[in-house]
Amino acid sequence: MTHGVALAALLVGALLFFGCSQKEPAASTAGPSPTATAGPASPTSVSTATPVAVRGVLPDRSATPIPLPNVLQLSAPSRQVIWALGAGQRLFSSNDRGGTWQPRGLPASVASAEISFIDEEEGWLSAIGSPATQCQQQSFALWHTGDAGMTWVQMAVAGIAAEQCKSSLAFVDKTRGVVIASDPNHPPVVYRTIDGGQTWRASAPVPDPPGFTTQPGGQTLEVGRVRAFDSTLLVLVGAPGLSQYVYRSTDGGATWAPGAAIPHIDGGLAIVSATRWLVIGPVPQSIETTDSGATWHPFATDYSQASPVTPVVLFGDQDVGYATTRGAIQRTVDGGAHWTRIVTPGTG
Repeated sequence: MTHGVALAALLVGALLFFGCSQKEPAASTAGPSPTATAGPASPTSVSTATPVAVRGVLPDRSATPIPLPNVLQLSAPSRQVIWALGAGQRLFSSNDRGGTWQPRGLPASVASAEISFIDEEEGWLSAIGSPATQCQQQSFALWHTGDAGMTWVQMAVAGIAAEQCKSSLAFVDKTRGVVIASDPNHPPVVYRTIDGGQTWRASAPVPDPPGFTTQPGGQTLEVGRVRAFDSTLLVLVGAPGLSQYVYRSTDGGATWAPGAAIPHIDGGLAIVSATRWLVIGPVPQSIETTDSGATWHPFATDYSQASPVTPVVLFGDQDVGYATTRGAIQRTVDGGAHWTRIVTPGTG
């Protein structure tokens, strides 16, 4: 899809969704209510940018290699395609599961970014500002590319409140995406879009799981990155000292309910399919469920790591997955049984 057609489709979808175009209100300066069960103070939009296309900026050929350890975010939209954002500044993609990497352009003004791609060309990038104290406010800007980063358009985002910090950008197709908003004093909410990122609506506050009560001062839930399987959305939710749970939504993210608890072991959870989940950790601690967490059993794998940091594990399909720790990448092509190290792009 060309840039012009993609932009037109997004604008038409936004008009159909709201019934008419509307000017966005200015960002609120009020912090959230001190009530522990309250959500964001208002639906004040945090971005009023007019869509403008800019050319993506490629890394300079003489740029210093990215040192390890470092921050690395992956987006795995399919069996073959993997995207990587290194140190929050350099974007790469691979169409052969990380065997070879190509540098891709980023908007020149972007920092503190997250990525989410749905194929080898189309994706979104969120740029978030420095948060106010206790995440009372944080700016949020959204960029879209339909040509693998050659050009980017900053979208005119409507509906995401200035209140709370934004994280875990995830698009599941051309129209549906989610962003998590949270702070240390209130339940988190899940913003969702059905028009490719133009307009957003907040979910009901994410409810507490059994045995936990949200309280101001940091006793709040932490929500991970949402995965979609047809009409079912799944996400890992936890809190300090609390068992982690996989939450489920069947209404597009408007409401969420706690599902199965994850057993206490050291490892990173990978939601491979709607029913098969893995907790990948140091051998022999990895475990697996094939019935949405109703039962768990040991999972034989040769995965290992030197770092004590919990790996971030994600799968592009039911066989091909990736695990990252401090910028290092391992890959599996057999559902998690065997892992090999692959080159982290931009480090050499």
